[in-house]
Amino acid sequence: MQDSDNDDAPGDIEPGAKKINSVEAVKVAVRVLDELALARRPMGVTEIADLLGETKPRIYRHLSTLREVGLVEQDHATDRYRLGWRVFQLGEAAGAQFDLRTRAEPYLTRMRDELKETAVLAVPINGRAMVIANVDSLHARITLSVKPGNRPVPHGSSLGRVTMAFSSQSIQDELLTPPLSGDTDLSMTSPDDVRARLAMIRERFYDISDGEVMVGVNTVSVPIFRKGDELAGALAIVGSITNVPNPPRRSQLDVLHTCASELSAQLGSDAYERFRMRMQAHAHLSGLQ
Repeated sequence: MQDSDNDDAPGDIEPGAKKINSVEAVKVAVRVLDELALARRPMGVTEIADLLGETKPRIYRHLSTLREVGLVEQDHATDRYRLGWRVFQLGEAAGAQFDLRTRAEPYLTRMRDELKETAVLAVPINGRAMVIANVDSLHARITLSVKPGNRPVPHGSSLGRVTMAFSSQSIQDELLTPPLSGDTDLSMTSPDDVRARLAMIRERFYDISDGEVMVGVNTVSVPIFRKGDELAGALAIVGSITNVPNPPRRSQLDVLHTCASELSAQLGSDAYERFRMRMQAHAHLSGLQ
């Protein structure tokens, strides 16, 4: 069944619409490309508009422009859109310069082998975490796995909150607009509680989600930075609450922080060096009489 998007003509302007400045237009275009990338299939105008909370005419105009420059292609049989050849070309160029997944692979293996738990790598997409790689535990009788492409609830998961903690205030406000729902009864759903947790994450560089995604399962996540304090991604381990307790073991945090610190240093960030100095100063002051 074809998507009924042909009634959206390029000249259609919704009544009372304001002129969109170039910065906002670029943001919407990037969000469109993100959704097409995550879907991994052709999408119609109506579906994209609903996902982004935008009007169909506005999304149609962005898709038309993106098609003109080769960033999207349209299937003439279904009128649906998919990523175009130019995205692949740009991706190839970016991959040659920087490939977080490739850099992280030995660290994921190290985390799995030293901690004997499933190791996960996620990257930020519009303030939301998306898993792009995992290395499953070889030691557990029942293996817990987080498959690439998974997007955990931003406010109700440690990967989601670590990603949100180092995002802009506007993205945080958007993601914390009530009502919030979670995967289990243990998920954080209070915007005020989540904001308090985000501040804690920025201070301690880790977060946990005990039973929030699945009861009996805990996840410990830490940030990866590039070029100072820009978030590049997050590393995590996932395991049963018996093996990954709340709070996590110091040995588990040490391995996660060490791997994230080394990755961040490779990406030109000294965030972990400053974090360690801050923790040392805090410990020193706490020991004063």
